[in-house]
Amino acid sequence: MKQHSGRLLLTLCFLSFSMTVLSCGKNKHKRHAVIERSTDATTEQTERVYPTYNAYTADTRDNKSRFKEHLQIELTSDVKDLYTYGDFMAIDYSVLMSFSCDQSTIDKIVEQNGLQLSTEDNMGAISFPGKFNWWKQEEIDQLIPYRAGEEDDFWQYLWYNPATRQAFYEEFSM
Repeated sequence: MKQHSGRLLLTLCFLSFSMTVLSCGKNKHKRHAVIERSTDATTEQTERVYPTYNAYTADTRDNKSRFKEHLQIELTSDVKDLYTYGDFMAIDYSVLMSFSCDQSTIDKIVEQNGLQLSTEDNMGAISFPGKFNWWKQEEIDQLIPYRAGEEDDFWQYLWYNPATRQAFYEEFSM
């Protein structure tokens, strides 16, 4: 009888251990699924409050989202090399974008945002020289921008070079 009790005890321990290992695997999978869903929800909430701008890598998902958000048009296949930067730390904010695109995309942006081609008398904007390789201040200074905005509100500037298909966008508040 003692010999059978030992085997029975050993068998029960083995079965118990096996069940624990198997159930841990299922629990681990469920735990990972719950964590992934909560991470997605947290990321989505955070993006609404603190949107991500990627100034060092072109064409990221975040940069594409910022393009749609700020320029208020859908991203088209001609938009390439899209870099974005956002500074929201002070009372005022500033957003910069650089991308290449066709003239038709510029026309859509101008129409959607009510931008007007500046005249020589009012073409000044806040510039952001030297911080990023893609923000080419010397080239921007040679272009006449489209612009829209009001004092004590926010301003939008859009520069476009049709020869290089390069666009620069700046949005800021004052």
